[in-house]
Amino acid sequence: MIDFTAAIFDLDGTLLDSMPLWLNCAERYISSLGLEPEKDLGKKLFSMNMKEGADYLKKNYNLKFSEQEITDGVNQVIANAYRDEVQFKYGAEDFLQKLCDSGIKIALCTNTDREIFTPALARLNAQKYFDFIFTTSEMGMSKSQPETFFKVCREMGVSAEESWIFEDSLYALQTASHAGIKSCAIYDKTSQDAMTESDIKELKEISSLYCKNYKEAKKYFFGK
Repeated sequence: MIDFTAAIFDLDGTLLDSMPLWLNCAERYISSLGLEPEKDLGKKLFSMNMKEGADYLKKNYNLKFSEQEITDGVNQVIANAYRDEVQFKYGAEDFLQKLCDSGIKIALCTNTDREIFTPALARLNAQKYFDFIFTTSEMGMSKSQPETFFKVCREMGVSAEESWIFEDSLYALQTASHAGIKSCAIYDKTSQDAMTESDIKELKEISSLYCKNYKEAKKYFFGK
């Protein structure tokens, strides 16, 4: 068993199988308007921010709504899916329970706004696993800043040296590496499909551990 005190988890693509939703939310929105979304619309919008995406939808689908109304509509699609559909990734809940049973402090640190993901955690009865829940928007910080993870550790009352970060995104794992915090990269198909081969290679190289699923992680951390 690995000797550690705290675990800091990302949410989307790490604990929840929600990345396909983020990829396809615009397609769902366009379909809800009775229109036919173009092929690979999600891939075209995946690297855009919400304002850029709303502008693209408005122009390419001749929508009469304002950009803010389009953004609100897409956000409602996302919120509904979190409330009704999004599930744990394979083995994630069992791994969280094992951490709890072992007395490991658990924090959630996510870029997703609290009002979006809270209904999903409530439906999945998952809030019980977390001692702390942080959102980067409420912190006014970014996971590209090592100080974000240092602050989470301080709030948890643990040192960075005795903590592990669980993530699926390259940039957050880069931050963990720069901060000298041990990290476990969790495979997510949607996230890695958006990466280049060199990105995936770097992700594996800079992470302390790379796991295809939580069954692998459980074996590494607990030996079974």
